[in-house]
Amino acid sequence: MGKHDWRTPPKKWNYKTRMAHVGYDPFLSMGAARPPIFSCSTFVTENAEKLENMFRRACGLDAPLAPDDEWPIYTRLSNPNFIMLCDRLQCLEQGADDARAVYFPSGLSAIFTTVLAVCNPGDTLIFGYPIYGGTDHQFRHLIPEKLGVNVVPVNATDLNEVEETIKKHADTLKMFFIETPANPSLAMVDIQAVADLTHSHSNGILAVDNTFMSPILQHPLKHGADIVIYSGTKSIGGHSDLIAGFAVDKDPQRAAKINSIRVSSGPTPSAYDAWLLFRSLDTLEVRVLRAQENAQKVANFLLKHPKVEKVVYPDFYDKNSAEWKIFQKQCEGPGAMITFDPIGGKKESYTILDNLNIFGLAVSLGGVESLAENPWFHTHLDVSDEDKEKSNFGPQTVRLAIGLEDADDMCDDLDQALAKI
Repeated sequence: MGKHDWRTPPKKWNYKTRMAHVGYDPFLSMGAARPPIFSCSTFVTENAEKLENMFRRACGLDAPLAPDDEWPIYTRLSNPNFIMLCDRLQCLEQGADDARAVYFPSGLSAIFTTVLAVCNPGDTLIFGYPIYGGTDHQFRHLIPEKLGVNVVPVNATDLNEVEETIKKHADTLKMFFIETPANPSLAMVDIQAVADLTHSHSNGILAVDNTFMSPILQHPLKHGADIVIYSGTKSIGGHSDLIAGFAVDKDPQRAAKINSIRVSSGPTPSAYDAWLLFRSLDTLEVRVLRAQENAQKVANFLLKHPKVEKVVYPDFYDKNSAEWKIFQKQCEGPGAMITFDPIGGKKESYTILDNLNIFGLAVSLGGVESLAENPWFHTHLDVSDEDKEKSNFGPQTVRLAIGLEDADDMCDDLDQALAKI
């Protein structure tokens, strides 16, 4: 990278340039244009005093390692592939120059560890519904039952309800957690409004799951959020060949605490997966925008289909609605997730799913391949029927995760499956 610091890029660089260069210095790897995989458990240090100093920092007895002298001790603590990956990912987050990313073996691990870092027994966590089924289960069961945290669900699209709930729990509120667009309803939550209410009425922070939009189409830190969560399995990984998660925190000290808990509690991601993720960031924008272009074509096809009663896609929000205004304010595109309701119910939904050829009958999103599922009976099976009904999706709803195939072929596939109901 010539005269530029390979870990801290010039601020004038666009994120596209950052994705191609940040995090890796070829001259630290004998000039290799692409980084190697550091598949080792432990690392050799030059002398005993340096190793002691490194352990003092790792144990929190001294100041944490500075970016220019970070040296791995043991892969559970850190690894060169982890460092390169986090350097590159965190520079994509707009709104906080000091943001730090922490790498996890899954998105749920990132969420759980972040809650551990922020909340103590007796504290309150408010979350907006609907939300990913795995997160919903963690918030409604694991966290209150095992950590003693008071967990309160709220309709995060209703700012009056949000404000009332925050005020009610102001003394104990430590985290407000939202997902926007919501999974699977695609409801839009006003990040800035929820952040302002959380910060003005409590000492709590706002965490936003940005998996659906990725760091290409939405920047929660720019709109008042404190922490951004990603399932790295999805668009960031982009090839359905790994499991990963991230917490990107605008407060470096809190990020260090989150990482310290990850280290102490044991969840350790792999160097190979970090290497794959680093590779995938090179093409993140290209993949996200191509999938979005396909999704716009597929959504418009479904909107006109006689056997489809409802299509939910951000481009179709009522132009006079609050959701449209939020979408225009905080998103840079509609993304690649679509939900639609065919005529009928569960039977018709399953007939469609069982007859698709291009769309794989599988959960997840953000990969090269397009996927389809029924959130009522699949990803959100564990969520109560009452809560699912409140979230505006039903037993007939089909969720599509649009990939990189030809859009016309996808429309033809949906057409032939819909013809069977």
